[in-house]
Amino acid sequence: MAENGCGCCTPNVSTGMTCYCPIDELLDVASRKHTLAIIGLLANDGPKRHSEIADVLNVNSSSVLANRLRELTEVGLLQRRSYDRVPPHVEYSLTADGRAFEQRLRPLLEWATSDGVPTNPE
Repeated sequence: MAENGCGCCTPNVSTGMTCYCPIDELLDVASRKHTLAIIGLLANDGPKRHSEIADVLNVNSSSVLANRLRELTEVGLLQRRSYDRVPPHVEYSLTADGRAFEQRLRPLLEWATSDGVPTNPE
């Protein structure tokens, strides 16, 4: 029987198998369009409004960006802060988990931009 029913690991810890299934949902969200750019932008520049993010990232679809911001908020990587004003003012910023995620992405970025990374033969 597999650990947690995922099918990739055995409950015998002594086998040395590593189960990556707990990060499936995070990787699914991270691999979606604009996600890593949003994380990087907010890490570098701080809180931004929807329109500012759209402008900087040159996002053509407001609904795609809105969905991504909502998903990142739901998984706890972003905080949505609404100010009681007219017109409405909403800003997005990284949560502590979002900052930790961005910090963990840095070594991956360094590896991906180095000469040793396998490239797509196409």
